[in-house]
Amino acid sequence: MKNKKFLVTGGTGFIGSHLVNRLVKMGEEVHVITHSEKNFWRLENIDKINIEIIDIKDFDKLNKFISKLNPDIIVHLAAYVNAERDLNGIDMAIDNNFNGTLNLLKSLNNIDYDLFINTGTCEEYGDGEAPFQESQREHPVSPYSLSKTCSTYLCDFFSKIYDKPIITVRPFLTYGPKQTSKMLIPELIRRGIKGEKMNLTAGEQSRDFIYIDDLIDAFIVLINEYNEFNDYEIINIGTGRQILIKDIVKLIGEFLPKSEFELGVLSYRKGETMEFYSDNSRLKKLGWVSNIKIKIGLRNTINWWIKKSSRINR
Repeated sequence: MKNKKFLVTGGTGFIGSHLVNRLVKMGEEVHVITHSEKNFWRLENIDKINIEIIDIKDFDKLNKFISKLNPDIIVHLAAYVNAERDLNGIDMAIDNNFNGTLNLLKSLNNIDYDLFINTGTCEEYGDGEAPFQESQREHPVSPYSLSKTCSTYLCDFFSKIYDKPIITVRPFLTYGPKQTSKMLIPELIRRGIKGEKMNLTAGEQSRDFIYIDDLIDAFIVLINEYNEFNDYEIINIGTGRQILIKDIVKLIGEFLPKSEFELGVLSYRKGETMEFYSDNSRLKKLGWVSNIKIKIGLRNTINWWIKKSSRINR
């Protein structure tokens, strides 16, 4: 990877900021695109990065920047993320995730780059049969997963028609420090630290949770091994292990004794997928392994949240 110029879209996001930090530590030249200054805090104390505030929906501004930068490796993480099964979010999802990806691919089309990594989502598999394999048909169940599925096929189109080195990765349920969304794990931790009551389902669903460091390891492996990909590929990034939601709740409760989590209060949502985990054999063949056990990952994440809470309450 030495002497390569990296572009990370969404580089101030949860995953993006961890990837940027890793690349900088490896001595790489890193450029970041973000749509606002809102999440600059995630890149505090990270030197030698170049940040541009660009909305990827703005093709003219994006195209001008890309033409001047001429990047070698692009990791596309910018996205509108909302997994609610609400039709009202479809315009926002398509405009940001599909049209934004299209603008990026068009801007790069005349550049001889080494690799473009499109970040999809495990949600593209929806209520399909687990363990999810990259070859199986997608079953999007939300505007978000629909927009990501469309982007997956868009990248396939650009790869084949324009002979571009593109792959799509599908991360499974990623957690860790700096994640501040309302996903299950950060929400449990937030409530648990404050001792707030949180009503939950019975938690018999299984999910594939992957710690952020393991996810970033996978990105680095894929970047290092990009010459192995002769054609467009979709790669799952998950542990391949099932963990019950109720077991996650129990573990977090053990770390946070003030927590008041009530399992079995809420009903499962309509069409709830009970088994949701990856087949990660393609990634493992490239030499990747999952190193962080769930208990260690949760402890690291909780410690970060406790430190964050103490700073806020000073």
